[in-house]
Amino acid sequence: MDGLVLELQRDALNKMASVTDLLRKAFVVSKKLQIVEMETWIRNELYGYENVETTIPDYRKIRGEVKVFNPYRGWQPLNMGSSKIAELLSTRHIGQPVSELDSLVNEHQQNILQVPFAQETKNQIMNLMKVPLEPSLLVPQTEIVGILDTIRNEILNWSLDLESRGILGDGMSFTKEEKMAASKITYQVTNNIQNMNNSQFQQDSAGATQTLTICNENSSNIKEFIKHFYEVKDSLDLDDLAKRELCTEVKTVELQLESPKPKQSIISESIKSIRSILEGVTGSIVATGLLALL
Repeated sequence: MDGLVLELQRDALNKMASVTDLLRKAFVVSKKLQIVEMETWIRNELYGYENVETTIPDYRKIRGEVKVFNPYRGWQPLNMGSSKIAELLSTRHIGQPVSELDSLVNEHQQNILQVPFAQETKNQIMNLMKVPLEPSLLVPQTEIVGILDTIRNEILNWSLDLESRGILGDGMSFTKEEKMAASKITYQVTNNIQNMNNSQFQQDSAGATQTLTICNENSSNIKEFIKHFYEVKDSLDLDDLAKRELCTEVKTVELQLESPKPKQSIISESIKSIRSILEGVTGSIVATGLLALL
């Protein structure tokens, strides 16, 4: 009887094995070896990214085309009039459990999948139309297949890494030596999983805290946010007090970035305040666009 790690490799190479079942087996391995980082990632994939503090990884970002349904002509492209809003609405990070993604691929034979907008976003889009028609994001099925393939590849790479370290398992169990070898490995899930660098993905470990280091790339993103903020700030549906507070926090970040020695702690706290204020502007496309830049 093969050990769990070799079974995991076999299932990862078997296209007939669902990614959901593959994750369940990987969860057993991570639990028995007490690899908390992998366990946390697998749990998010199995149950969905429901925690608002958990960043959905970039491999779960899908891209499609915003269209409206015309009862006489079928689906028609929607011209948003703004390239930034169009870009915002045509991409989406999806946090659904893998079982739902498996179902979308296996049970729906269409090449194009329909991803509905939240009701508040839908209402705002329809308010911009002369003739209000229901919008939706139409996404190629290959976008979902790409997510599932990324997860499958990551589990395969992880199992191969375990094998290279002599961790195979005996049936459904691991020896003390194998568990000890696994405990000495530091798994940086945010480095192993594609495009999750610099994300605020908090691992489920004792005393864990979220930190965000401002590197050159982040600094450019924040400067782009500040530029766009000044262009649209008057469109934000905020009372005078909240708007003054928001402007103050943005100005604080701006001054810190201009400083020869910017204080990251001040920038981080101001960004938290900015996020908090913008997240309170429920259903606002403008606020959502700013958050996406931030």
